[in-house]
Amino acid sequence: MKLRQNAPCPCHSGKRAKGCCGPILKGKEATTPEALMRSRYTAYATGTVHHIIRTTHPSGPHFEPNPAQWHASVSSFCSATQFEGLTVHSQSIDGDRGEVHFTATLRQSGTQRPMEERSLFFKQNGRWLYHSALSLT
Repeated sequence: MKLRQNAPCPCHSGKRAKGCCGPILKGKEATTPEALMRSRYTAYATGTVHHIIRTTHPSGPHFEPNPAQWHASVSSFCSATQFEGLTVHSQSIDGDRGEVHFTATLRQSGTQRPMEERSLFFKQNGRWLYHSALSLT
C-alpha cells in the first residue's frame, strides 16, 4: 500500500496522513511514544521498511546488525500481512521511558490475527525509539 498524503492515515487516527504519520515517515521525529508507534504501524502497512529500522532501539531484541538481512525480513513480513486496524488503549511517559498499549488487527494467509501489545520505548538523543514488547500481565 502506498501512503497517500490526503487519504486517511493507515494508523486509524482519523487524520489525513499528511497531518499524522506522513511527516514522521519522511524523517520528522515523533514527539511521543504513541506517535512513533502509530508511524511504525503505518510503516509496516505501507512497506516503509527504512522507518522500522531507523526507529528501533539498538539494544532491543528486534535490532538486527545486518541491515540487508533485516530489510529483507521486514519487507517479507509487510508483503505477507494486511494491516486492517489499530486501536490505542493507553500511553504513559515517565521521563525518557514510554509505554503504549495497543491492539493491531492483522491478516496473514487469509486469517485475521489480532495482536495486543504493550510496547516499550526509550528516548535516546532526543528521539523516541521502539525497544520491545512487554508482558500484558
